[in-house]
Amino acid sequence: MGMPAKRKQQPEEALVEIRRRAAAGKSLSSGANRGDWLYAAAVRFFGSWGAAIERAGFNYGDEMQAALSADEVLDRIRTLAATEGKTLRAGDHPIVAAGARRHFGGWKTAFEAAGCAPPETLTWTKDAVIAAIRDEVAKGLPVNSARIMRRNANLYVAGRRRFGTWAAALIAAKAAPRTTTSGSRRRSSSPRRRT
Repeated sequence: MGMPAKRKQQPEEALVEIRRRAAAGKSLSSGANRGDWLYAAAVRFFGSWGAAIERAGFNYGDEMQAALSADEVLDRIRTLAATEGKTLRAGDHPIVAAGARRHFGGWKTAFEAAGCAPPETLTWTKDAVIAAIRDEVAKGLPVNSARIMRRNANLYVAGRRRFGTWAAALIAAKAAPRTTTSGSRRRSSSPRRRT
């Protein structure tokens, strides 16, 4: 789910999205959610990411630990395989992926243990890079090089490899990089007066 339409967001929207992400097996750690509309809304409405997680009905301390049992990993993999199909990536589900590594040695072996077909391996074609960039933009995430390197280094490397530069990848995806300039001043072209 991307950012709600351009209107005043309500606290309940943030709580609903936190619950949706948890149900989908997404990480609720602050690091996994920084940089998108939900993190900003959580801090604005509840004072901190942790407070929003608590208000959504989760124990933030537990979410930070997030150690799943082997059975929980298998149950989540079965649910994800049924809802998301063959395009599952370990990086999109860090809690489940960590449990898969811990209990089964890896993502694909955990799928086999769950009785599910292993997800397809992603090949970074030009079209795949463009689709991933557009997906980031649709989620309301900034796609400037500094932000994308922190959030999705594989996409950044693939974009440079396929298009020569990250800027060329953005042009191909018709995505303008959104930067965070709030709080910065624009300089006036008129000279300052000294007093």
